[in-house]
Amino acid sequence: MKIVSKGLLGAALLLSVTGLSYVAGAKSKGKEPVIWPAADIKWEPYAPGVPLQVGQLWGDRLKGEHGMFLKLPAGFEAGSHSHTSDYYAVLVQGTWVHTNDGDTSPPKELPVGSYVFQPGKQNHNDVCKSKTDCIIFVYQHAKGDFIPAKPAEKAAEKK
Repeated sequence: MKIVSKGLLGAALLLSVTGLSYVAGAKSKGKEPVIWPAADIKWEPYAPGVPLQVGQLWGDRLKGEHGMFLKLPAGFEAGSHSHTSDYYAVLVQGTWVHTNDGDTSPPKELPVGSYVFQPGKQNHNDVCKSKTDCIIFVYQHAKGDFIPAKPAEKAAEKK
């Protein structure tokens, strides 16, 4: 009897997975593949008066989930700041230094291919150390923002 029960449970599980796979596949019907040469990416200002540029890949960073390239000019330093939501990032050009406020370990120069996960609401700084612009691929589950650290937060973290 136990063998029959395990067999039925296994069959039910297999049918469930098959059904979910079919539904997932059905959702992708009608979508078109995207092939986007780097030279065709449209770069736009991150915000007025800020030297950063954004190459939006999908979604809308001002409204919700999105993927984008973020271009930092050579030598640029963002200063201590945070974002409301977590982000995931991979460096695709340049040399990047990403530090978290309060971390006393020596800063690391990150080469191309380096990965950073930055929790939301945590102050950090970004510096483009290379002589060429840094380009970072960024993915967020929510809208993107930039929240400069308050002077009192900066002073407290240096103690």
